[in-house]
Amino acid sequence: MYTLYHYFLCPSSRFIRICLDEKKIKFKLQIENYWKPQTNYLLMNPAGFFPVLLKDENKFIVGPSVIVEFLEEFSDLQSFFVESKRHEIRRMVNWFEHVFKKDVIDPILFEKIFKRFEENKNPDSHKIRKALENFKFHLSYFEHLIGDNDYLIGDKITYADIYFTACFTVLDYMGELNFRDFN
Repeated sequence: MYTLYHYFLCPSSRFIRICLDEKKIKFKLQIENYWKPQTNYLLMNPAGFFPVLLKDENKFIVGPSVIVEFLEEFSDLQSFFVESKRHEIRRMVNWFEHVFKKDVIDPILFEKIFKRFEENKNPDSHKIRKALENFKFHLSYFEHLIGDNDYLIGDKITYADIYFTACFTVLDYMGELNFRDFN
């Protein structure tokens, strides 16, 4: 059985949890504190980011993109790649992992959640507003991508759509999904 080291408000961790569930792969969860990971976690992943999938003792798969490639390579179950659009799906997964998280999720998560634990300070509303402005840009981009399709890339659910969902569930948890403001 696999062990997934994660943080419940990390969209990358949620992304991999959904992928494992969709592929019907059994796993157990090991929560790590984002702001203070345990020593054994840092030995698996000195960079300290999430998630890490433990396959066997001492076999760690680190990071969402690497875990997805591992799942595709070693699982005969449902694929969330469309063969002719693999490059575009990877590009969008990378977009969510690096651009969307940096522009939108990380600032809101830090200001609304981590700042209280880490520094015992109040959120900076200017940083939250800037992240929400960035969110409007990203929503316009996603709307453009979807166009007349059912999903972000074509008419079949892909890893890009799963990551999209994972990010939105984090924003929803923090009370930042109000689509009336995004007309």
